[in-house]
Amino acid sequence: MLKRELNKKILALHFSKSADSYDSAAGLQREIAYQLVDWAYPQEGSGEEELEVLGIGCGTGFLTGFLRQRLKIQCYVALDLAQGMLARARMKLGETSPGVMFLRADGEYLPFCAGSFDLVASSTTFQWFNSLGDSLAGICRVLRPGGKLLVATLGRGTFRELKQAYRTAAGQMGIKLASSRYGPALPGEHEIAAVLKQAGFTKVVVEQRTKLEFFNCAHDFLISIKKRGANNPNFRPMSLPTERTLLKKMTTFYDSCFRVDGKVFASYEVIFAMAEKPRGEDGT
Repeated sequence: MLKRELNKKILALHFSKSADSYDSAAGLQREIAYQLVDWAYPQEGSGEEELEVLGIGCGTGFLTGFLRQRLKIQCYVALDLAQGMLARARMKLGETSPGVMFLRADGEYLPFCAGSFDLVASSTTFQWFNSLGDSLAGICRVLRPGGKLLVATLGRGTFRELKQAYRTAAGQMGIKLASSRYGPALPGEHEIAAVLKQAGFTKVVVEQRTKLEFFNCAHDFLISIKKRGANNPNFRPMSLPTERTLLKKMTTFYDSCFRVDGKVFASYEVIFAMAEKPRGEDGT
């Protein structure tokens, strides 16, 4: 489950195209980034040392800004695969954030020497990695001994309502949907902990939280996903008439079955994790 083949070119295109609409649509992503920092560093000025930090999947800069408010940072490398996201982050942070450097690169293939950073941080990005285990090993490599990884990612229960609605609609039509219809397979809390340890990390702490987003209808939910660039990069449409019928049945089911106080809801399973690169050969 922790290995897949996402089309990174399409993924980068989706996020670049959504850069201008991302901030208005990504309230939940902003909340997750803030809560991740608050979970790990509950007080401003946490720590005495000035850190060199790598932010993977910086997006428009939510996590970058929150970390800079809480930590003493000497240098911050904001990395993203999508050029549009980097341009937006540079507009928001560049002139007012000395010490922040922006780099277009794939977080799965880090172009840095071993032991380059004190902290690697990422929020709602790891779910787009093709090989989480290999990526975490690469992150461990670029951390200094005693360096920390701080991450929030999406877990298996994310969008459970959407998946059920699609399965129900497909059953009504007598068709079977490819697993890629539902986006990348996501790990659970225990899998995240295990793969962190396998990648060489110690002092692993993992916490799972469930969050809900509310919309007027299922159609608005789908539009919101598109505005955030989070639409499935491996989506392979069927014929246009079939897709239209499937979408109509799916949204009808969603609107009727997943509604509270007049709003439809979407579930997110969010996994927060902290871990440390061992300081010595004995793993201490």
